Amino acid sequence: SAPSPANRRFTRAEYYQMAEMGLFENQRVELIDGEIICMSPQNNPHALAVSIIDALLHRMLPAEFTVRCQLPLVANESMEPEPDFAVVAGGPESQREHPRTALLVIEVADTTLAYDRKKASLYASVQVPEYWIVDLAKRRVEVRRNPIADNSATFGFTYRELAILEEAHPLKPMQLPMESIPAAKLFPAIMDTEDTERKRF
Repeated sequence: SAPSPANRRFTRAEYYQMAEMGLFENQRVELIDGEIICMSPQNNPHALAVSIIDALLHRMLPAEFTVRCQLPLVANESMEPEPDFAVVAGGPESQREHPRTALLVIEVADTTLAYDRKKASLYASVQVPEYWIVDLAKRRVEVRRNPIADNSATFGFTYRELAILEEAHPLKPMQLPMESIPAAKLFPAIMDTEDTERKRF
């Protein structure tokens, strides 16, 4: 009998070639385990949260750290995720190549929470010490720390610690010289929809 069909997996070199050919024009994509994943268009809450966190990180971190916003992180030859944020050591001029790891990775999740949780194993596999998921729907932050080997995890690694932080809870990265802030600082303010409607007329 004929062999069953299999998914075609791509290398980073092939992925770059496809990008140069314009196949991903006006699309956000990332390479995960050889598969090209099309990412959802950013809705207003996601875009607003990314802007808020970007400004916060730039304000609170000294110049010897670089905040990479929605830029590639090279995991291996079949993986190149583009997290919402990856904070790396060294100023922007030192980033001649895409980094292979980061001191902190943050993903903002609205409709992508399950997918962002799956990516925890990927970030743990490249020894990112701390991974935050900013859950916009429940207005809380999932903080994962201390990567460890785990054969049952998708990419062979997971995080030893998981804390779910509500808005009032203080938040401080383990390996970055940042002051503690309430988790609420990562979220857009809650709009009163009735007031917003009234202001339009």
